[in-house]
Amino acid sequence: EPEPEPEPPAEGEEPAEPAEPAEPPEPETYTTSLRQGKGKYVFADDKGSYEGEYVDGKRSGVGALILPDGSKYEGAFEDDVIQGEGKYTYPSGDVYQGAFTNGKKDGVGSYFFKASASTFMGTWEKGAFVEGEWVLRDGSTYKGPFKDGKPIGEGAYTWAKTGNVQIGTWNEDGSFNGGVVETVAA
Repeated sequence: EPEPEPEPPAEGEEPAEPAEPAEPPEPETYTTSLRQGKGKYVFADDKGSYEGEYVDGKRSGVGALILPDGSKYEGAFEDDVIQGEGKYTYPSGDVYQGAFTNGKKDGVGSYFFKASASTFMGTWEKGAFVEGEWVLRDGSTYKGPFKDGKPIGEGAYTWAKTGNVQIGTWNEDGSFNGGVVETVAA
């Protein structure tokens, strides 16, 4: 049966404006009880948050994580784990930017130490810096392998002021064991 026609307005009344179509509802963030798609989760007592993509209730894709200690991670997640390329800023102001595997620095990346204004750039394995270049505040550099954050084995140290290069072997404690110093003529 057809709907009845609306009554015409009484004499002197304005006709009613047609209703605007309703805005479409926002896409569902959750399907069943699992988070799905983009969303934001704030930890208890507002002590941190995650904003980004979810797949089957887990952080997966790109997101930003702020932890209770003030650390911040922006980058890739996979199956609720920091995985892939990202940037991690520590409460101290130190910053690591590069590759992660299972939540650890792993692959190519750089780590800036705010207190010393120096940077490690190179290869990381399971959270440890193992090979690359250490650039110091004054521009001097060390290139070679590392263990426990210290030069070890065959490497080269270049002084920024003079351009002189010390090539040789470093001990496990990071001290120089011997080698050659190449002097650059002024």
